[in-house]
Amino acid sequence: MKKIKYISNGWIYLILGLLFTACEETNYPTFETTFTGIYFPKDSIRYSFGITPLATTNYTMELPIKIMGVPVNRERTFKVIIVPNKTTAQADVHYKIPTECVIKADSINGILPLEVFRKELGDSLNWQVSFKLQETTDFVPVHSAGDQVVATFNNVVEPPAWKDWQGNPTWPDFKLGPWNPFVWVKFIEYFRQMEQTVPATYRAIVKTCGPNLENVQFGWLWDYDYTMTKYILIPLYNFFQQHPEYGAEIPNPNVAE
Repeated sequence: MKKIKYISNGWIYLILGLLFTACEETNYPTFETTFTGIYFPKDSIRYSFGITPLATTNYTMELPIKIMGVPVNRERTFKVIIVPNKTTAQADVHYKIPTECVIKADSINGILPLEVFRKELGDSLNWQVSFKLQETTDFVPVHSAGDQVVATFNNVVEPPAWKDWQGNPTWPDFKLGPWNPFVWVKFIEYFRQMEQTVPATYRAIVKTCGPNLENVQFGWLWDYDYTMTKYILIPLYNFFQQHPEYGAEIPNPNVAE
């Protein structure tokens, strides 16, 4: 009788253990296959027209999007809204976004294309737009991962960090006139063209002074003065003579000093 009682108690303990285990398993979160999250992997992105050629009037910033879930064999769309208190730029004046954004079939990556317009940005201000993801039939924003992103852009042109004979910051007004951001943008544009017209000299200058001429010493590229005059200063002077709207006052390089 004692043996039978012992076995019965063992079965009771086993059954209770299984029931306890079953209860514990139901408390664990389960994976929801119908849930597809969407989020911004970066919380901010920046762009500056800076020293890009003046002919560049617009640029498309690509804000990356990530999907949390499995890819599907069809295109899916996502939506964003503007966060007003974190936005200073004006739609269709400073920027534009498409009415519908798409995640391609079989992909977990996408972009929010933000086209920015240079004309109305001015030359001293930073502009920004904040986007917030919206829930759709395809996606649910993942708030903990990042459902918002701030895009900042400008047309600010900083003077180059050139040094004079004493190592002080300087701008070569004796060659380029008073500081004018448009002059520096056009200067770099003509400098880039030298890579095609005089490639060996261009490479030598880049090696010595840097790709954006950031390491110029003694106020000017004196070792390349003839080349600078021929390929940059003369066309630069002619351009701004034809475009007085930029307000540039460049000394005539054709006149001997």
